[in-house]
Amino acid sequence: MKTSLTILAAATAIFATSGVLAQPPQWKHVGTLGQRHLVVVDAAIADNVEQLKKAAAAVCDTAKPCVVAFWTDAAAVPVAMPMTDTEQQAMVAQYLRNPASGKEELLLKCPPFNSGGAKCLR
Repeated sequence: MKTSLTILAAATAIFATSGVLAQPPQWKHVGTLGQRHLVVVDAAIADNVEQLKKAAAAVCDTAKPCVVAFWTDAAAVPVAMPMTDTEQQAMVAQYLRNPASGKEELLLKCPPFNSGGAKCLR
């Protein structure tokens, strides 16, 4: 029995370090309102520019303009537009991309979330 557990632990470690065991996503696309994508992210990545851009890239069609709004609390995600003040205040980031002009911008909620040097979401 002890040998079996040792083998199982070693196999798990090998798979984990090889990337076979995938991490659960740190974000979830929860819907759209008009052309705006709504995404809930773990609070741990709410100010991580790289992770937020990866999430936006995953939900956006590369050939079309795209707006992605991010929240850490699924209960705060709007169900209709325009957003309420409470929903807007709960938003932690917004990503905008226009392939026609080449413009791409990630706005983060200002303090306490802006540690990555991105522009502030007002």
